[in-house]
Amino acid sequence: MASDLTYSQLVNFYDRSFILSNNRLLSTSLFVLYLPIGLALLIIRFVLLLLLYTVATAVPSLNTNPKFINLVSLVLGIFTQTDSVTSTKDFIRSEQIFVSNHITCFDHISIKSLLNKIYSVESADYLNKESFFLAQILKQSISAKKIDSFSKQILYFPEKLATNGTFKLLKFDFGCIKDSPMDIKPICLRCSRPFPFSTLSVNPIESNQLINLILFLFSPVTIFKVDFSLEKQSRQSDEPIERFAQKVGQSIASKLGLNLCDFDSQDFESVWNQHQNQAEAKNDQNGRLALQIKQILPDVTIETIEQHIRLSSSLDIDTVMASILDSDSQESSLLRSESTPVVNQPRLVLPSSKSNIFPTRKERKNISFEERKFELVNEARKRYLSRDYNQTDFKHNFF
Repeated sequence: MASDLTYSQLVNFYDRSFILSNNRLLSTSLFVLYLPIGLALLIIRFVLLLLLYTVATAVPSLNTNPKFINLVSLVLGIFTQTDSVTSTKDFIRSEQIFVSNHITCFDHISIKSLLNKIYSVESADYLNKESFFLAQILKQSISAKKIDSFSKQILYFPEKLATNGTFKLLKFDFGCIKDSPMDIKPICLRCSRPFPFSTLSVNPIESNQLINLILFLFSPVTIFKVDFSLEKQSRQSDEPIERFAQKVGQSIASKLGLNLCDFDSQDFESVWNQHQNQAEAKNDQNGRLALQIKQILPDVTIETIEQHIRLSSSLDIDTVMASILDSDSQESSLLRSESTPVVNQPRLVLPSSKSNIFPTRKERKNISFEERKFELVNEARKRYLSRDYNQTDFKHNFF
């Protein structure tokens, strides 16, 4: 399936920016007004969360204490709601696997505030390989190899990747829990922020756990809605695990009003790694081209060259150099070096034979500019070729 998945499809599963709104002006204005308050809230909450993490590490029993869990939720700004008719008290002593869709790295806290003694199945998230320690607060994990003999409540995210929860659900993978004899209890999870903070992204593309933590601490409140209304399901003895996972995934997707796609986390990882490799290769090519142009045009900064490489969308050296020389930007290092006035120097008087370098007629100005550009390119290339020739000649004589 990975061959059918493209990066343009993959990004639909995530927020494309940190501020989401059709009215960018209004969203940006509200963000600027809230910024001082948000930064103060971020700093205070970060210090408190660090303190709570230290206490929880020293006293592991607090990870299942309802009051301590609520305190952590308060610091993170997490408010959990449940609209289910069935009381969560009916699940507290039940031994079953709770299967949920995955939205953020703090999903386990919202569910743990309702089921305080639940354990999470360990799973690697390739998008968040650089895990941040504060994002692991209250997480009690169990290895997938021990699930078949584990008799407590288990929380499992079969998508294995956190998405924005508004596009589609990834294909469910029950490989980690296939040997467990316990029933499956589907959970529907929704995450949102109230207006005007609804424009803050929940799971932006190319983010990590630290960025997600900052968004949680910066926003005054993040609302999780947990729905337990779906009936628990049991796998038949002759039912393939893939079909059972598809059935559970379809029930959760239907309840959320979403579709279940045909791509799983392995397909996403393959496409993501391919995109990252291509991006790194392109950056290397751009870097080498920028260095080559820097040698030809030493008065132009690397930043200006890289900007013109992006603007021209080309790796052709002549195209990028023409873009640099055609630029009328006052910030161009080349133009600054030519237009900087000389202090306390006598005024240069051009000979009459050169008086037509800056003609008054518009069409003659264009012609002169083209000639000047042509001369600059030729002079730069001569310097570059001469430099290479001298280096080659030096090496030949030296050795």
